[in-house]
Amino acid sequence: MAPLGYIEILDGKGGVAERIAVEAFPLNVGRSYANQVILDDPYVCPLHVEIAVDEAGRVIARDLNSVNGLRAEKADRPVASLELFSGTQFRIGHSRLRYCNIDHPSAPTLVDGMGNGTRLRWPAATIACAAGAAVFLLLCLDSYLGSVERVSVAQVVSEPLATFSMLLVWAGLWSLAGRIVANHFHFSRHVAIACGAIAGFFALNFLSEWLEFLFPVIPALWVAGLMGTGVILAALVYGHLAYASSLRRRSRFWAALAVSVAALGVSAVSNLAGRSKFSNVMEFSGVLKPIDSIWLPAISIDQFIVNTQKLKGELDALAQKAKSVQP
Repeated sequence: MAPLGYIEILDGKGGVAERIAVEAFPLNVGRSYANQVILDDPYVCPLHVEIAVDEAGRVIARDLNSVNGLRAEKADRPVASLELFSGTQFRIGHSRLRYCNIDHPSAPTLVDGMGNGTRLRWPAATIACAAGAAVFLLLCLDSYLGSVERVSVAQVVSEPLATFSMLLVWAGLWSLAGRIVANHFHFSRHVAIACGAIAGFFALNFLSEWLEFLFPVIPALWVAGLMGTGVILAALVYGHLAYASSLRRRSRFWAALAVSVAALGVSAVSNLAGRSKFSNVMEFSGVLKPIDSIWLPAISIDQFIVNTQKLKGELDALAQKAKSVQP
């Protein structure tokens, strides 16, 4: 016999964690093993809700005098009963459920780009390796340009290597948190997200410093520090939470925004506390790297001597001419 419908248990992101077939009405939902739908939720009563069909053929969910009640998806107050249409979501305790009949439309089938060759899809590990290599080269370039002295390859690579190691540790901690919370270990994705944030910080700092250097009237560094850094930091936290938690988009957004605002607030307070009353030191921190001598146009020593003697002769002629016109 075909089922009459399905009760879907949803996770924090709205995805289906479990789907239970409805073989007959009425059916009970709760924490007790005597129910047709059993929820592992301490905020759900042993016998919480009954779902049945009334005389008019409507599917009705009725609260069975539970402690925490029955709520519609976006309602704050509990209700005694709730009519369930196909696709209706409701909450009991901390659990979100959805009723679907057998005629409920399915989501469109996704196109497998790797299967039919219509679209190339890069694996997460490939993207992470490419992003990591690009960020490491960017760190090496910044280390090289940040010194006005002649440096060796080991000196250029040592500091970026330490920074990149910290990036891997950061991604590993987020992956471990995702494994504990959401039962997923997306190390490659966390590495790619962290690399994107570092590249964004570099681009923001580079553009803001040159903008303030070319147009001193515009406080580009202050605007970049307040707005741009906050946006990148919020995007970083939001991206990590997408793979390390089961939070919904709105919850991830507010969590990322709170972390960004808190970090900017602490940075602003420490900056104000450490700033002196007056300073004549230019805040522009860019370093102009001298061009290596092999890239500069040069002449031989013999040619330099010839040019010097020629210049000396011209200066002697001018000095003799100046003496002749003096009274």
